[in-house]
Amino acid sequence: MSFFDKLKDMQEMRKSAKELQSALSKETIIGTASNGFAVTIDGNQNVLRVEIPDTLVGDKSQLEKGAKEAFTRALEGLKKLMVSKFSNILKA
Repeated sequence: MSFFDKLKDMQEMRKSAKELQSALSKETIIGTASNGFAVTIDGNQNVLRVEIPDTLVGDKSQLEKGAKEAFTRALEGLKKLMVSKFSNILKA
């Protein structure tokens, strides 16, 4: 494979990565903890919204537990979404 072929492959990979990033930015993932704490993120891992149930206000340990659980679930959902989107790009 020549240098120019490799360069072309790199350009195609960069284009695919930008397409993936653009597609992911339009997606939203919600992670909800068992205690009702919820986090909404976009496909680029930006936090869009945090929802705290009134029942958790003033309960620091439950807030901390809920935040951790909700963020973890949101990121797990994002990982699944990324795998799905990336595999679709590779098939194209």
